[in-house]
Amino acid sequence: MTALADVEVVKKIVVEAGQRALEHWGRIEVELKPDTSMVTAADRETEQLVEERLAAAYPGYAFVGEEYGWRGPRDAPIWACDPIDGTTNFVAGLPHWCVSVGLLHRGVPELGAVYLPVLDELYWGVRGQGAWCNGQRLEAEDGDDLHPEDMVTLTSSALKTLNTEALVCRLRCIGSIATELVYTARGHLRGVVGLREGIVDVGAALCICAEAGCRFHYLRGPAVDVASLLEQMRTQEHFVYAPPRRLAFLQRTLRCR
Repeated sequence: MTALADVEVVKKIVVEAGQRALEHWGRIEVELKPDTSMVTAADRETEQLVEERLAAAYPGYAFVGEEYGWRGPRDAPIWACDPIDGTTNFVAGLPHWCVSVGLLHRGVPELGAVYLPVLDELYWGVRGQGAWCNGQRLEAEDGDDLHPEDMVTLTSSALKTLNTEALVCRLRCIGSIATELVYTARGHLRGVVGLREGIVDVGAALCICAEAGCRFHYLRGPAVDVASLLEQMRTQEHFVYAPPRRLAFLQRTLRCR
């Protein structure tokens, strides 16, 4: 348990929200946002449910969500929530989407919980206390290079803008950055490379991945400053999330086209 919140409370909230969203999976009408991305009534309803539950448990904390933005004081601990990360998958009836909630304070990821309802996988992490999936401790696998059968995920924007032909490994784009990150923490994937992802997309996975031994850096080198990212709301350049040695390998190998 962190001094700021009880992860058991957060886990219950994301599971409740995920189970409710699951009732609409693959059979819900779609709207398009001004940026042409998809949104559904389930996204909005799930965010409202999560915010209401968290506000009841932790009054005075701030909240930033994918659908309704920032609410609450700027100097308080803040919940970063993507109610359905992977909405396109959700609409299409694909299983890789999740409810994602992370707690950040003064630029430090304190805890996070990510729930994939279709697969019934619940990931969580608490700063200084490790990361877990359904009771199994998570530890990312590191290495100095990549095998042809290793898998690295790149978001759609990263795939379109980097020299991906330089990687000998298998390339994937799962369609949910939070899922890709926790899969890296679990060791299914060797790393994640992204571009223009929001703090609400990665907020929960920041703590989970860090506790599993991963690092969050820009492709050009320096560590991502989470406090600055919270102000910008979205990454402005390519980033890599991976264990330290593989992160360095990806930084050496990938370049903008």
